[in-house]
Amino acid sequence: MENAKLVAVAAVRPGPLHAQAQGLGVKGYTSLDELMADRDVDAVIIATPHPSHCEITLKAASAGKHVFTEKPMSVTLAEADAMIEAARSAGVLLGVLYQNRFRPEYQKARSIIEDGLLGDIYRTHMVHATIRSQNYYESASWRGTWAGEGGGVLLNQGIHSIDILQWLAGMPRSVCGTVASLKHGIEVEDFASALLKYDNGGQGSVHCNTVQSPNEVVVKLWGEQGSMAVSDRRVTLDLLEQPISDFMRTGGPGTSAHVPHKTQVFDFEPLKNAHAPAIGDFAGAVLKGRDPAVTGEEGLKPQELAAAILLSGCLGGKVSLPVNRTMYDGLLGDLRRRGELPP
Repeated sequence: MENAKLVAVAAVRPGPLHAQAQGLGVKGYTSLDELMADRDVDAVIIATPHPSHCEITLKAASAGKHVFTEKPMSVTLAEADAMIEAARSAGVLLGVLYQNRFRPEYQKARSIIEDGLLGDIYRTHMVHATIRSQNYYESASWRGTWAGEGGGVLLNQGIHSIDILQWLAGMPRSVCGTVASLKHGIEVEDFASALLKYDNGGQGSVHCNTVQSPNEVVVKLWGEQGSMAVSDRRVTLDLLEQPISDFMRTGGPGTSAHVPHKTQVFDFEPLKNAHAPAIGDFAGAVLKGRDPAVTGEEGLKPQELAAAILLSGCLGGKVSLPVNRTMYDGLLGDLRRRGELPP
C-alpha cells in the first residue's frame, strides 16, 4: 500500500503468529491489550471470524485506534450498533470491508444508477448461488453453527451480493423470506429466498444458496427508462426508446408487445485484488479525515437486510426494516438452544 504500512500482526496461536511476523518483518502480538497499547498502530484490520469482531472493535475504539473490519460486521445487529456507537464516541473511523464495491463492473453499475439512466427503479432481482462442501463447514468448529457463526449463507456468502443490491437499489421497506438447511448437515441455513417491497412501491427478489453448481451470481434492476444486469465482470445495459409507463398507456393491444431498446455491453478485466483499493480507501480516509467508502452505518445495511430475511423465514410472515433488535436477539438465542432451524 502506498498510503499505509503494516507494523504488526495479531493472532491467538503463538507459533504461526511469530513465524508470520518474522517473515513479514513486523511485530507479533497474542494479546489484544499489548497490540492496542502499541503507539505505532494507528488502525487495525479485523480479519478474524466475525463472532469476535465486536469485542475487538470495542477494544480498538477505546484505545483510540481506527477500525476496518471484514464483513459481516458482527453476528447480531445489536453488536453492530454497539460498534458504530463506540467508534463515534471515541472519535475514530469504523469501516467495513465489502471489497466488491471496488470491482470495476460494480463501479460502472453504480455510475449508471447515479447518472439516472434507468430512471425510477421498480423491480430488483439478485441471485448469489454457489457451492460449499460438507468439508468446508467441518474445517472449523465455529462454521455452520448458530453459536459459532450466527448464520449461514445470508450472513457469510450471500451478503456480498446483498450489499451490492442495496448499494445500487436502496434498502427495501419489508421482506417476506424463507430459509432452509437444504443439503448440508449443518445447523444454519444453506438456502434462502425473499420477496422485497420498497418505499416507492417497487418489488424485488433475493436468493442465496451454497448448494448449487454451476455458480450463479447476478444483480438485475428494472427502471422506467431501461434495465441493467451485472454478472461475471460484465454489465449489460438495455435503454428503452420510450419509458415503460408511457408504453403501457399508449401501446397497442397486441399480446407480443415489445418496447424498442438499445443494448450496451461493458466487459471488464478481473480485478486481481479488490482488497487493495478497499484498504487504500480506508487508509486515505484516516489520513485525510474523511469517511471511508463503506462506513459502519453503510456496512450495517446488508447485515440488516440479511437479518430481516432470516427473521421472516424463521417466524413466518412479513418483517419490516429496520429489524427489531430484541426480536432478532431472541430468535438467535432460540436457534442456539435448538441447534437447528425451526421446522
